[in-house]
Amino acid sequence: MASMVESTIKALVEFETELDGIKAEVLASKKRMVQDATDLAESARSKAVAKAQSQASEMLVRARSEAEAGAKSIGEKGAASLKSLESSISKRKSKATESVVASLLGEKQ
Repeated sequence: MASMVESTIKALVEFETELDGIKAEVLASKKRMVQDATDLAESARSKAVAKAQSQASEMLVRARSEAEAGAKSIGEKGAASLKSLESSISKRKSKATESVVASLLGEKQ
């Protein structure tokens, strides 16, 4: 009977040893899975940030281009208005001079 008890104890010890080994493997697998999940999350975050930066850069280029085109258009309109104003002033300059001289001399128009 002692042999049977010893054999049972030996089997239980071996079972406990195997169980401890399995627990260690499960713990190691769990750590690997957590690390893999962390790595995947970091990779996804990095890709998302890079894509967002790329899109922001493209939007900035388009906005700058549109702003430069708008500024050029405003500049051209301003130059045309200035030219028109200068032309108008030039056309009326001699008449204005005559009117001022006549007023200074007391003449009625």
